[in-house]
Amino acid sequence: MAEKPHPSNRPGVQNLNGAYTKGQMYSAALPAFRPTPPKERRNRCCLCFLGLIAFILAILLLAGITGFVLWVIYRPHQPNFTVTSVQIPKFNVTKDSHLRYEFLLQMNAGNPNKKVRFYYDTFSVKVSTDTLDMAEGSVPGFFHGTKNTTVLKADLKSENLALGASDAKKLKSAQSKGKITLDVDLKTRVKVKMGKWNSHKVRVDINCNGVSAVISGTKKTSASPNSDSKCNIKLKFKVFKWYL
Repeated sequence: MAEKPHPSNRPGVQNLNGAYTKGQMYSAALPAFRPTPPKERRNRCCLCFLGLIAFILAILLLAGITGFVLWVIYRPHQPNFTVTSVQIPKFNVTKDSHLRYEFLLQMNAGNPNKKVRFYYDTFSVKVSTDTLDMAEGSVPGFFHGTKNTTVLKADLKSENLALGASDAKKLKSAQSKGKITLDVDLKTRVKVKMGKWNSHKVRVDINCNGVSAVISGTKKTSASPNSDSKCNIKLKFKVFKWYL
């Protein structure tokens, strides 16, 4: 009597009657693993970035419109500063290369605006030549009304300023000629008032270069008097720790 063939239980082998083993059934029931790309996270990042860009553009647009409206209403102009006089009643370079001096500085600060006012903090003042810082002092701050010219005065002096050999030689030459060319620099902070709106304080640098001054008490006192010297004004905006 012939033996009946037994069905094979090896996985992956089909029985004679066409059925599959348990191993084949389990493996067929499990789907292949396919990682889904993080599309939702990417979309959220893109939306956040676009929203930030739109917000910044909206702020810039609003600031531009506000600035244009203020300009149309108030027509603001920057103030002007002019050095009108620098008197030097004392100027002497000693044999041991020390300088004794006194500078009497006078400036005009003009506000040409009809509707814009300025509040100035105390001014720091420095007088220098090309290579030497000669004198430093300060001028009190003030309120600058519309269509107004304010006179600023400073008295800067020293009895014992040490000089290098080259600086002493240049200043002796200026003393013998009876005149000298100076740079006058001022620094302060200013707040602008337009109507009921007040700005934050902004740093202002005022540079007056090439100011010609007569040294009194020298043989060349007939030299030409001081001529008005207009100054350049630069606004410095603070961003974190830096001024732009």
